[in-house]
Amino acid sequence: MLSLQPSDPLPGLRVRTNADWAAVQQAMQAGASLSPLLSLGDDAGLVWIPKNGCSSLKRAWLQLRFGVMANDALLDDVHGAVQVHNHWLRPEERKAVAQHRAIVAIWRDPIDRFVSACRSHLVELTTGRIVVKLCSHAGGDEEALQASLQFHQQLFSRHGVSSFSDDADPVAVMNQVAQQLPAWIPCHVDWSHHTLPQVSFLGGDPSDYSTILGMEQIQGLISHWAQASGVALDLAPQHVSQPLEAADPWRRLRRDQLTSEALATLEQFYAADWAFLELAQQQLGAWPAQQREVA
Repeated sequence: MLSLQPSDPLPGLRVRTNADWAAVQQAMQAGASLSPLLSLGDDAGLVWIPKNGCSSLKRAWLQLRFGVMANDALLDDVHGAVQVHNHWLRPEERKAVAQHRAIVAIWRDPIDRFVSACRSHLVELTTGRIVVKLCSHAGGDEEALQASLQFHQQLFSRHGVSSFSDDADPVAVMNQVAQQLPAWIPCHVDWSHHTLPQVSFLGGDPSDYSTILGMEQIQGLISHWAQASGVALDLAPQHVSQPLEAADPWRRLRRDQLTSEALATLEQFYAADWAFLELAQQQLGAWPAQQREVA
């Protein structure tokens, strides 16, 4: 078992390049559990999960860590700004870190989280968006572009999926993808990053955490950080899709647009997330009452 002293540097994988990022995501697609931890002082830490309020949490963390103001350019891309500071912990590393740090994380209803991912990222599965991304990666190299297009066509075919037409109905696409989610996970890194089960980031043992909170408690957590640190943090929630809803039908997707078949498939796919919550309530105290100090 890995043993750490409080003064030891934090372990974990570090992401410095696009290749590093892809390697972490591919490992998680293949079933690895990796927890992205941002340190909070010397004795606490945040494990963030995509679509679980991570924009608001990362924004607050950047303000805490660097003292940036709400209008600072560093906050224009909070995901990129924190990337170099993440420690992607393997299970044994997370357990060792938890011996000396109070780790907090946010859990979200898996269906709500899936729909949120659809609002922000489902359009990326359309043919036009995929081609644009591959063109960008090719950097003007036509041979590289053609090789990439062929690779993706073969990848999609192998998993029994295909990209959607640019004028496809977002509701129909959401329901189809919901029933093909295990096939789409290994086919698209950005998509899998936002739709992998939460246990891929949290691990399976809630006892590694001091506190597991719900989405409705994020503002309370950030307020606690502000009071404990004396730093005036921006408490405004980062609802990315809301300003874009009027002009973009992909941003208007809702949970009640899922069919019963899609819901049943998602419930099965995210069963481990519900099991984690049940175990966390047994070990850490029932929601919303918390029996431990919030990090």
